[in-house]
Amino acid sequence: MKETILLTDGYKLGHHFQYPKGTEMVYSNWTPRSCKYFPEASEGSVVFGIQYLVKEYLIKQFNENFFNLPKEQAVKEFHDRVDSFVGISNVGIEHIEALHDLGYLPIEIKALPEGSVCPIRVPMMTIKNTLPEFFWLTNYLETLISSVLWLPCTSATSARLYKKELKRHAKRTSFPGDANIGFACHDFSMRGMAGIEAAIVSGMAHMTSFCGSETIPAIRAVEEYYNADSSKELVAATVPATEHSVMCAGGKEDELETFRRLICEVYPKGIVSIVSDTWDFWQVVEDFLPKLKKEIMARDGRVVIRPDSGDPVDIICGLRTNPHFNTRIVEGRYYCCYAPFDIDSEYVEVSEGQYYGAYYMLGKTFGWNTTDTGFRYPSTKVGLLYGDSITLERQKQIYLRLEGASMAACNLVLGVGSFTYQFKSRDSLGLTARPFIQ
Repeated sequence: MKETILLTDGYKLGHHFQYPKGTEMVYSNWTPRSCKYFPEASEGSVVFGIQYLVKEYLIKQFNENFFNLPKEQAVKEFHDRVDSFVGISNVGIEHIEALHDLGYLPIEIKALPEGSVCPIRVPMMTIKNTLPEFFWLTNYLETLISSVLWLPCTSATSARLYKKELKRHAKRTSFPGDANIGFACHDFSMRGMAGIEAAIVSGMAHMTSFCGSETIPAIRAVEEYYNADSSKELVAATVPATEHSVMCAGGKEDELETFRRLICEVYPKGIVSIVSDTWDFWQVVEDFLPKLKKEIMARDGRVVIRPDSGDPVDIICGLRTNPHFNTRIVEGRYYCCYAPFDIDSEYVEVSEGQYYGAYYMLGKTFGWNTTDTGFRYPSTKVGLLYGDSITLERQKQIYLRLEGASMAACNLVLGVGSFTYQFKSRDSLGLTARPFIQ
């Protein structure tokens, strides 16, 4: 990025004139001050993104776009931009010339270990100048620090909370030893993030808790900034999967054959995830899957059914588990009253799948396994992935409602997207840098 020296708020440009005469050090801290807008994070913020900040911006970009440039060019770029923006007489260039002459950023950063949890109102990082004449630099960098760090900290905190609730559910229901919870929450956020850099840093943050991800460039970033090696360790992975364009291509009338072709010809073994709500999800669950049972059970692998529209809690768990609805079975037919406290509300007929939920229907069709404490989960020949509109609250409701129906989410993957990772701001954890002056 060009003009790295100007990655700051415009109002900061002249602050070196405004500090009291004799100021020699500005000591600032980066702190999650509040979880008022993110109450689930009461334990604190995950520390993450600092190595990315230091390596990418404070070293690489400052070197490439400032220190390694000829002094005349570097200072002229600063002069011309500032002069047209606020007037160079209000800012000056002597301090920029001195910084270029020095050849590096004279700052010292201390931080808690990345991946640890920093309690609310406790600094996770401090920064100070190491040469007295550059006292102004500490808070000149505040804007860059804030802009770069708030998203990875916040996304890593969200990922940790998903992992925490998953572990609670796994312990409550006694997940079997071969259930890999590292893939139980899968990163689908890239397309909905505010640009590629946001997708990458948030994708790295997701990887602090999970391995399941579709954000390919985050893998390279973890290698570059955190010394991972995907050739020697599992950083992130996914499975072959379809999308709506693929499922539409064969036409509605041949949807069953599209499923069969994918399962038997394209992917005769291994895991394959198939988008299943292009036309009628419940037809797939109640009609197509029983017809494909023989092929699926004979495969060496797992067929994952993926809906991604509607209310994920009701679709996964069934209307019968919704505490706000009344449901009943009359003569083998299923009914739901969606507004039981409205005297004019009536019961409407629903399908068996809607009544019981997709997860239960997989067990009914393909058979059940049972955990050591008696919770059921569908055969590992099949699985369920819900890839849209998952939130921390919905995750919790899904697990609680499955528990209430004596089921464990061993074969369930939740796709965590931008509805989680982009639906936050710097204010979610009150992240800010505040200085002390000497």
